[in-house]
Amino acid sequence: MLTHSRPRPGHILAQRWLVQYGMEAHAASYRRYLTKRGYSHNTIERYYRGLAHFAHWISEQGIGLREVDDALIDRFLFVHLLHCHCAPKCERSRTSIHAALKLFIEMRGIARAEPISSVSTAISREVADFDRHMSEVRGLSESSRYVRRRDVTEFLVDRFGSGLIRIANLCPSDIENFVLRRTRGLAPSTIKGVGIALRSYFLFKSSCGIPTTTLIAALPRVALWRLSGLPDILSPEEIRQLLSAFDRNSATGMRDYAITRCLLDLGLRRAEVAQLCLDDIDWRVGTLTLHGKGNRIDVVPLPRRTGEAIAGYLQYGRPQTTRREVFVRHRPPINAGAGLDIVRNAVRYAAERCGLQQRVRGTHIFRHTVACRMAQGSAPFKEIADLLRHRILDTTTIYAKVNVPALRLVALPWPGRHS
Repeated sequence: MLTHSRPRPGHILAQRWLVQYGMEAHAASYRRYLTKRGYSHNTIERYYRGLAHFAHWISEQGIGLREVDDALIDRFLFVHLLHCHCAPKCERSRTSIHAALKLFIEMRGIARAEPISSVSTAISREVADFDRHMSEVRGLSESSRYVRRRDVTEFLVDRFGSGLIRIANLCPSDIENFVLRRTRGLAPSTIKGVGIALRSYFLFKSSCGIPTTTLIAALPRVALWRLSGLPDILSPEEIRQLLSAFDRNSATGMRDYAITRCLLDLGLRRAEVAQLCLDDIDWRVGTLTLHGKGNRIDVVPLPRRTGEAIAGYLQYGRPQTTRREVFVRHRPPINAGAGLDIVRNAVRYAAERCGLQQRVRGTHIFRHTVACRMAQGSAPFKEIADLLRHRILDTTTIYAKVNVPALRLVALPWPGRHS
């Protein structure tokens, strides 16, 4: 005999709130959206209650659904939830509600579904304005904008907290003190990145009519010589270890192996792998169309081993999906492309399994490895630059330092050497 469990009090409360706000149709679509992406029943219920709590709150505030933005969600998560007295059974888990609202925003297209942090409304809006400037005026990629948003947000929180943002009131010592505190113990390249982010922000404020020349001048200079070191590369033995660390009998293992072959055989950037679509592969001719930095489009040869790995994944590992990206998620949310984190984690987890976690911490080491192998094989620098899609040939010159046989041919005798 079948029995039906009674709805929990929290679920009944959520239904009532959604009906009162006129969101029952949206909630039904939301449930279907989560179900299609493979979320479990318990997760869907938790997210449903979180959405209902947020709907009740904006209803009490007299705010329409179209007015929802990151700043409003920020207020709900980090102000309202701390002192919530809406009802004893309402959903109050910040993590669950954050995830629920992010997915609802994604479904509705109301606002950008970006990570939400504990910052004031003023700072959230300021960073959003800066992000639009970087995107629409500067044409920066999402990965570059993400790093600059993060560093500028930290700076604004450090200097202004929850108060008003008054850039004109800052003095050079404020900039110096923040950079010194924020970058203590970090590598020179990371320190330089923080300075670039702040300089970009101050230039944006300058374009708005706020004088920032003295603030830009106060940014510390970093002693970082471009050709001072050698590129870190993987040895042939380490490559064999890494490639053997994938379970190629599992769907995820096939995907991660194909991702790694793209990185290792072609020296692709992480974003280029994540954005690779089915339409970008010409199987007859054996080429890939890559959408790189600065909206640049390049066509490169598809190596046989790389093509075999991708074809194996598409035939036997890729789940049923309407996505056009080659690599997709295998866990909820289903029917979504593999983001930058999945590409990075594919190699990180494999490196942990074979004991190379100290050597492989990101994906850029594969670009270095590809270029150095070509340089050691006496490939022309123009050919290396074309494969890596460097716009300036001078960017490729660092790989000359790893071609030891060629360097011996041009090395001069050491002064004082006895014949």
